[in-house]
Amino acid sequence: MFAHARTFRFAVRQLRKTPVFSLTVIFTLALGIGASTAIFSLVEGILLRPLPFKDADRLVTLGDHLGNGSGISVTAVEIATYANASDAFSSMGADAPAHFELSGDTNYGGQPAEIPAARLSSSVFPTLGIQPILGRVFDSQEENSHQTLAVISYALWLSRYHRDPHVLGSTIVLDRKSYAIIGVMPRSFEFPQETGHLDQALLWVPLSLTSDELNPESGL
Repeated sequence: MFAHARTFRFAVRQLRKTPVFSLTVIFTLALGIGASTAIFSLVEGILLRPLPFKDADRLVTLGDHLGNGSGISVTAVEIATYANASDAFSSMGADAPAHFELSGDTNYGGQPAEIPAARLSSSVFPTLGIQPILGRVFDSQEENSHQTLAVISYALWLSRYHRDPHVLGSTIVLDRKSYAIIGVMPRSFEFPQETGHLDQALLWVPLSLTSDELNPESGL
């Protein structure tokens, strides 16, 4: 123990003699620890942790990948083609990333905030086999009729609505358009699962494709 103490005191004296070098060493160590932590978080969240969905080993992602381009985006027309032309899958859904300015819930003391979200076809929830812990999810009729409904994440329910069980039916404003909260998803629910992204969606709204998006030249 005394040998270790003497070694530590010697190291401190040496660092004091070269303060610039010492700061560089400390900064390098901090940067290395931070980078290692970030990398481990990504690996754990993307590769090691199993997908929190029913029959996760049977789920696949479909899309188009051309040349060296990244991503697997498809057009709205292709979404319908996949659904109608394939009988290899028992269920199929589509999603599109979105960001909204959330406001209109002043009863909970929330300030306007930009939040990550996703637009989902109504078949996504039953395909993933996940039920909300409160309320319900939207159905195909509501999606096709462009109903302004929202299902929120557990994280958003906790941080902004203080786990209020009466949040269902509350009106929120997304990009200056009123939506009704109809469901709260479980804590483990994260979708879409995007490789390399820790900024997960905090709420989900019906995909409700517009006429512009249904143009064959348009992409989601």
